[in-house]
Amino acid sequence: MKNVLTFILFLFSSSFLIAQTQYLGNDAANSQFQKILKDVAYGKVDKNTEIDGNKYLYKKPQEAVINLNDGYKPIRIKTNYNIIKETFEIESEDGTLNLRPDKVNSISFSDANFIVYQGNFYKLITKTKNFSIIKSIVLIAVEPDYQVGIQDKPNLRYKNANKLYIQIGAKKTLIKVNKKYISRLFEDSQQGEIKKFFKAKKISIRDDADLKLLFDAFQDNLK
Repeated sequence: MKNVLTFILFLFSSSFLIAQTQYLGNDAANSQFQKILKDVAYGKVDKNTEIDGNKYLYKKPQEAVINLNDGYKPIRIKTNYNIIKETFEIESEDGTLNLRPDKVNSISFSDANFIVYQGNFYKLITKTKNFSIIKSIVLIAVEPDYQVGIQDKPNLRYKNANKLYIQIGAKKTLIKVNKKYISRLFEDSQQGEIKKFFKAKKISIRDDADLKLLFDAFQDNLK
């Protein structure tokens, strides 16, 4: 087991520093804040910047089945997805190890499946004979509302900003998460049936299980 893990995992360094900027008015402050958001997305946050919230998919590592490339048997092990670093972490006697996307086909938890597409991990919502619906798990940092001069400035806070895509072959297209946009992905002749389906099944487009139900039911009616 250790030899297999050593082959597919590597240590990931997470020590990045960014220069601090002095306050130079509203425009400069906003610019600095946007830079922090961008740096957060790439894991390059100043060690003194405090951000509240969980940067992992789960509160603690969960058991998963990792299906590898190169003919190795699947591995069952506890892991967790570090959303900021976009990697699955595994704790070992050698420290924190990170899964390499180029060595993995898929990772299956009891409540979620992840695949590798174009060198990145995506949550698989559903896969049909013609297309797949995949989700990029993303966090951004936002500044909570507060009363200037009355309350202390709060820490930045992680906020979910996932992106949904339809993947056909080597192409993926962003899907706007609203009923009108998703309905229009299907043939015009099916709009009435889709409307009935939304109502009868009480479909929530922000629920992955409901999205799977919808796209599976109308998979042959995609435009």
